[in-house]
Amino acid sequence: MQNIKDRIGISTHFMPSTHGEDVFDAIRMVHEAGFRGFEIVPTLDQANLGYPENHPNVGFDLFEATDEDIADLKDAMSVFEWVTVHSPHLDWNLASANRHLRKLTWEYYDRCMDLAEALGAAAMTYHMGGGTHGYIRSVEHVHEYNTQYATHLMARAKEPAMPVGYEVGHLSALKYVADRVEGWGINLDIGHAYMAGGSDEGFFAFIDEFAGRIAEVHHNGVNQYWGGYMEHQPPHLNNTIDFQGAYERLREIGYEGPIVCEIQGHDLTQVIAHCQESKEMIIGIWEGSRRLKQRWNVAEGE
Repeated sequence: MQNIKDRIGISTHFMPSTHGEDVFDAIRMVHEAGFRGFEIVPTLDQANLGYPENHPNVGFDLFEATDEDIADLKDAMSVFEWVTVHSPHLDWNLASANRHLRKLTWEYYDRCMDLAEALGAAAMTYHMGGGTHGYIRSVEHVHEYNTQYATHLMARAKEPAMPVGYEVGHLSALKYVADRVEGWGINLDIGHAYMAGGSDEGFFAFIDEFAGRIAEVHHNGVNQYWGGYMEHQPPHLNNTIDFQGAYERLREIGYEGPIVCEIQGHDLTQVIAHCQESKEMIIGIWEGSRRLKQRWNVAEGE
């Protein structure tokens, strides 16, 4: 994946089934829009936008899927040059205080790796487990559960040499695992890194720490407003992330992996339109043909 134009894809994570679409409709529409990559979050139980109820995201359930279903998915996704798999996170928790939920999460996350291997994925990334409301434990206790799963998975991940890691949360939590599990990396969600780091310097600390260990990048804008942060925004609504500096730094460190857009929209058509805007912006920054004068995707001279 050397050409930046071919390294930008879209995730199902923010693709709502507003009009009854399924994952196969999403695959067709993303491919027709000219994207060369696609990320699937294998679940049917996450949602984002919609009123008065959320619309479920398009997806795929690994506890219900048959071998034939997975073969059909693989065939449909073969139109892309690369694919990635990213674990679901809503109500899943690798570090739950409930031992049965931990076990169930391990099992489902293992099936995510099975799917990644079946698809020949370019990367497999996960969400770290966290605390359990109403049960007080030390942060190290939570870190240890995340480390145990990473250790378990790396025994498998080394076989296909597939980049694997946890999505960005707090730098200290990611470092705790990566320092103890050889080969473990991160999913550099740019929006999450800005919110966790709290500044440009805080964001770049993630790149400085994990250069060479970035399994994939998640792209989205972040809008800071009176209510806090609103993430997964299109770049024209972003006012937090220094996209210019972020992508120039990624280019400087020689990052050559996938860049997956996770951007909200009211339906698949709007999501893809927002991702097209991001694709054009990223390419322009990477190739040096677009320099932003403002963080909300306004270039010099505009």
